[in-house]
Amino acid sequence: MAKNSLRDKLEGDELDLGMLRWTEVPVKEIAALPRATKIDLSSNELTSLPSNFAQSLGHVTRLELGSNKIKELPQNFYKLQNLRHLDLYNNQLTDLPLTFCQLPSLKWLDLKGNPLNETLKKVAGDCLNRKECEAAARNVIAHLKNLQAQIEMEKEEKMKQEREKEAALTKEEDAKLAKKRAERKAAKEKKKAEERAAQEAQKAQLNGSANTDKHYNAIPKPAAPPTKKSKVSQSRGTGGGWSLLAKVNMMLFVLLLTALGTGLYVYTDGDLTPAGITKALPHIAENSGLIAEYVVEVFQPENLKQTAQTVGTTVSETSSHLWSSLQEYTGDLSIYTEPVVDILTEGWLWLRKHALYVYDWITKNVDWDSVVEAIRSAAFFMYEQFLVACEELSKNQALMSVLSAIRTQTAVVMDYLAVLAGIAWEYISHVILYIQEEGPGILEAAREQAAGALHTVKQSVQDLVK
Repeated sequence: MAKNSLRDKLEGDELDLGMLRWTEVPVKEIAALPRATKIDLSSNELTSLPSNFAQSLGHVTRLELGSNKIKELPQNFYKLQNLRHLDLYNNQLTDLPLTFCQLPSLKWLDLKGNPLNETLKKVAGDCLNRKECEAAARNVIAHLKNLQAQIEMEKEEKMKQEREKEAALTKEEDAKLAKKRAERKAAKEKKKAEERAAQEAQKAQLNGSANTDKHYNAIPKPAAPPTKKSKVSQSRGTGGGWSLLAKVNMMLFVLLLTALGTGLYVYTDGDLTPAGITKALPHIAENSGLIAEYVVEVFQPENLKQTAQTVGTTVSETSSHLWSSLQEYTGDLSIYTEPVVDILTEGWLWLRKHALYVYDWITKNVDWDSVVEAIRSAAFFMYEQFLVACEELSKNQALMSVLSAIRTQTAVVMDYLAVLAGIAWEYISHVILYIQEEGPGILEAAREQAAGALHTVKQSVQDLVK
């Protein structure tokens, strides 16, 4: 049977797709029949369910998957929030995902005929009658909830140990930095005292009043005179007009609206009528779900750690190479850069410690499913209001006339933009060609000039010291 004739298999709210020898589920075609809440996919040759199965069929209340070859259920199977009856008889399941316990409506479950692990097999029972199948649903969900809680406790304990280890390492690094700063400060004070003593001795010799037995100590610098507070900072934000923060927020809001409008135009192929948007809505929802899954995957601790290590290694290698190239012309600059490096290191350690605290708090306290559901509800509400607005605006004859005139000029505007883009690309090509031809010579001349200037400065400083 062709997949595009599924409607012929629909009787009331039941969709019979059994014994068709299918190896994959036509999710999009089934989702196009929202009236089908009871679906029979038994006695096929399915080995797995696609990742968008549960996401697209959240309205299903009864699901028959018996006598297939399914080896595992997808992690997002819990999105079948209305599922009450689930038949997985005679498959190849050995375990269930922990998220299976988040099926709030499940009341009937059959798992017999699967090579389940001993613990799950004992919990599920035989399911030989309705009472046993209802008990299987309760017991399996309770077992997976307990197992999930245990894993969460172990994970939390492991994270606690890692935080304690990180705190101890940070404390040790802080102590080393403090000791290093103290040693460097003492060395600088000693060097300054020796330089001042040498300068005073040289002045005394020039004035004929040398005193070689005099000892010199480091003289503290006089305190800087108090500065008046700038009135500009006091008046900033109190004058007329928008503040800088308000302007930035408005700019971001306009950019967001522009991005949303552009995306909507692309998805609807330029048809922004209510019918066009309604037609594109399933595609938009599917891609939004995929993006949400990718975002969740990216923000997993293991992926974040790997990304941070990769970025850190790249930045470190690049900085080291640039620093080595710079010191070829300037000489050793460590006496000036080490204090800055120490300050930046302290700031990085502080930022990393607090970022870990914030990330732990977010993972423990934020219910991402509720956030996604709230965003989805808000999006559908805005969509409904948009349809109402479109319907009202379509009654305005003047506005429709303006839109028709704009559509007729679209091709002219696009041609004009294409001409401008061609002119801009021609100028850019000339610039790139000029840089490729003249850039190496200019850079070499600049290098020679810089090296000569640095050599002159070094020589002048050495002569002055002597």
